[in-house]
Amino acid sequence: MLGPSRALVRLLLAPLVRILLAALVLPGALVLGAAPAVAAPLPVEPSWGKTAAPNAVLAKGCKKYVYRYRLTLPTDDWEVDLVIKDPRGDKIASAYLLSDSEETRGKRWFRVCGPSTKPGRFTIRAKVSSWDGWAEDERRLPNSHFRLRRR
Repeated sequence: MLGPSRALVRLLLAPLVRILLAALVLPGALVLGAAPAVAAPLPVEPSWGKTAAPNAVLAKGCKKYVYRYRLTLPTDDWEVDLVIKDPRGDKIASAYLLSDSEETRGKRWFRVCGPSTKPGRFTIRAKVSSWDGWAEDERRLPNSHFRLRRR
């Protein structure tokens, strides 16, 4: 059976041992648990097309609002990921356009409800992927902006 002196030594040394073990393990944990590398932002390619939406007034209830797109891509095999963000930066609508089913220009609608939508400047972001055989090229269209205001 341990005497009081050994118990006291263990009690005092236990935190020190934990600190030493952490110092040995922590550098490896930092290397292994390091934040993932951030991908470089996609280049913006204005020659590939544009998006646009007119300024409008927020309806009292829910309403559809129109936006347009026009694409001038280097290949016939493409897809576009469109996202509409509100003034806070929250995603409120999205669309996925495919070359197999969409024209290179057109219009679409998104729906928002006035009471739950903050008025202000909205942003349309579009990420475009284009394929030439197996080679993929990803770019962004320039962001476009429009305003929705209260009555």
